[in-house]
Amino acid sequence: MDWEEKPINIVNFTPDSKLYEYKLGIERITDDLVKFGLTKSQAKVFIYLGKYGSKTSPEVCKDLKLPRTETYHILNVLTNRGIVVNEFSHPTMYSAIQMEVAIKIMIQTEQAKIGMLAEKEKEITKLWNKIPLFFTPTCKPEFEKFQMLQGLPRIHSKMKNMISNAKVGCKLLCGVKDLSRFYYSNLLESFDSSTLDLKLIISTEDVMPEFMAKMNKLKIKILPQTMARNQCFLIKDDEELLIFLRNANFPAKEIFAFWTDSKSLIESIKLLFNYSWKSSKTVEQKQLMIQN
Repeated sequence: MDWEEKPINIVNFTPDSKLYEYKLGIERITDDLVKFGLTKSQAKVFIYLGKYGSKTSPEVCKDLKLPRTETYHILNVLTNRGIVVNEFSHPTMYSAIQMEVAIKIMIQTEQAKIGMLAEKEKEITKLWNKIPLFFTPTCKPEFEKFQMLQGLPRIHSKMKNMISNAKVGCKLLCGVKDLSRFYYSNLLESFDSSTLDLKLIISTEDVMPEFMAKMNKLKIKILPQTMARNQCFLIKDDEELLIFLRNANFPAKEIFAFWTDSKSLIESIKLLFNYSWKSSKTVEQKQLMIQN
């Protein structure tokens, strides 16, 4: 039987699976649904019902390996939010509404919350300004800063902020797995569309991702296969550095990165990038090597 005819658990694919990109797409959708107010477990159940059709609570519990009481609670929450419906059957079946309709419902809910918060803006600001400072500001010399970042949403948000606020340019070096995650989080879109001096080095096998065909080839070089493929970092304006201590070779929740404005560290990583850029092939050169 062809794999397309079998029930597929798209939530649990491993990196060596042919359908790994489906998993990355699911992770991106999950992160986006969380932004609409769902928990990750709620998003997981909604996606499952949307892709596998109507299910009973025990089936959801078993297939997604969720606790029984938590499954009932999640289904009730999703039903109350109007994005999952009950079917008149015994046992009760649950099904997800269409994604575009669900998104509109969640947007309306979040807009109502934002409206309530906006009304509180002046009140909160007024109360804040009434509270005095409990220290005396001094003219101390500024120290170099660093920040530890864990989890893809937080790291990708930081990277998007760095790219969007760049004034000169950015340098990005990563592997194919990292690149795929950047693509599905829309990070590459802001990188590739920028008119600044942006350079991207990719460490890859012979086969390159299809989405790279849409990118500006002048900004991309391919790292020689003899060089390490577990490095991933972003330099902004030679003033900020975000370097992955655990990249896409680890599960999404275990991704770990380090941000700093340390001049000495940035200069060292910049030298590594510049050396790698000179040693790397253009996309056209890489394609010729594959063809030959």
